[in-house]
Amino acid sequence: MPIKICLFMIISLLGLGKVFAEPIKSTPRAFLGEVEIVNDVVYFQALLPDIASIGCASTDAPFHWAFSLNSAEGPSLYRAILAAQSGNVQLAVTPAGDCAVASGVARPAAITLLKPKQ
Repeated sequence: MPIKICLFMIISLLGLGKVFAEPIKSTPRAFLGEVEIVNDVVYFQALLPDIASIGCASTDAPFHWAFSLNSAEGPSLYRAILAAQSGNVQLAVTPAGDCAVASGVARPAAITLLKPKQ
């Protein structure tokens, strides 16, 4: 292969590695606040701008998010909460768009742990 093509491929691959290694800069981030478990429901604090877009959620509620440990995604979400607590990392929460688990408290569809900003 000509050297120009090899250099182009190497530079392109290095650029892709950077894209996939870094979280998107515009991703809203929050540190995990208090966590409380009542019966089979996990409540946690992580105030993110997305929460205002969920009509049923109250930003004045003591907890911002709630999910059931008995749901299909509950154990995975709980593991993410434990990892966020132990690692003191920032997280991004993808809203499910409803307050199905607790009145006035948004339900997360996913929790993503993010690398600290450098």
